[in-house]
Amino acid sequence: MKEKRLKILLKWGLRLLTFYCWFRQKKNKERILAAFLLIPAILLLIPSYTFRLTLFQSFLFQAMLVYGLLSAFWIVKHHYRLAGVNFIIYFLLLVKISGPINKTYKIDQGDETLKVLQFNVLSVNDKYDETINSVIELEPDFVSFQEVSHQWAEVLVAGLSQEYPFYKVVEHPDQGQGIAVFSKYPLQDVEEVHVTSTANITGKILVGNEAVNFLALHTKSPTNRSKWNNRNNHLKWAEAYVNEQPGEFLVLGDFNTVPWDNRMLNFQSSTELSDSRKKLTPTYPTWNPFVAQIPIDYILHSKGIGCDSLDAVRITSDHKAIMGSFLVASK
Repeated sequence: MKEKRLKILLKWGLRLLTFYCWFRQKKNKERILAAFLLIPAILLLIPSYTFRLTLFQSFLFQAMLVYGLLSAFWIVKHHYRLAGVNFIIYFLLLVKISGPINKTYKIDQGDETLKVLQFNVLSVNDKYDETINSVIELEPDFVSFQEVSHQWAEVLVAGLSQEYPFYKVVEHPDQGQGIAVFSKYPLQDVEEVHVTSTANITGKILVGNEAVNFLALHTKSPTNRSKWNNRNNHLKWAEAYVNEQPGEFLVLGDFNTVPWDNRMLNFQSSTELSDSRKKLTPTYPTWNPFVAQIPIDYILHSKGIGCDSLDAVRITSDHKAIMGSFLVASK
């Protein structure tokens, strides 16, 4: 019996020694480390069909930077296999991030211009005067606000109604779900629509001889599975609504998802709407440095509307505002 145990111990001891000698070789160390680095990369690159995976992939940009820095680090350390693996992952993440952002339409004719501002004011934000002054100084023609509490509703109407005589404010029992639009151009067929416990505003902006459809929305932040499902159902409703309406469209708001999320990609593909972004343009949260922010606010436009520029603007909230300059094609 003792001899049998001794043989087993010797056998496993030999295996451990063999593995140790194998592991001590530089190229084998690199292979093991490369395998560990591939696991999160695979999770970042596969389609985001689950709640946890969607949250994980929200930080694709930050992961891309890490893999890029690791590529440089391994080159300096002369670990070229690791550098190659990390660079391939970096490149694939870059493709996934930039793919949905770079698709935009250019309109070369038509002289009807429209400056659009999208801003989540944050319901508990009390910098009312600074916000109003910033919006007026930016001089947008059309503005969409989210998280409009009762106090914000009063402040926005009092501060903007003279400059923006056409507006609609919808309050909500949940202070974070209030929503409003303000316009220098006349609005037509404006309605408030309540779906999935959220408020939405629909209507048309009369720009010259064009009536441009708009949908202003604020999906719920997917902090748990129930809210994630709520957000996905909200996007499904918005998709159906846009597809039922004839004419050009602007869809804007806080979507609480990133451009490379499968649901956002499907929404844009089904509606044939394009993101106005020319680059990443992250918007949340403002208290983080640029490299730790994510893009979740959008101004989407249809093919008959061109976007000349889109930029993020720091105002007063935990979200940056985004403002775009658009050209509407004449009939």
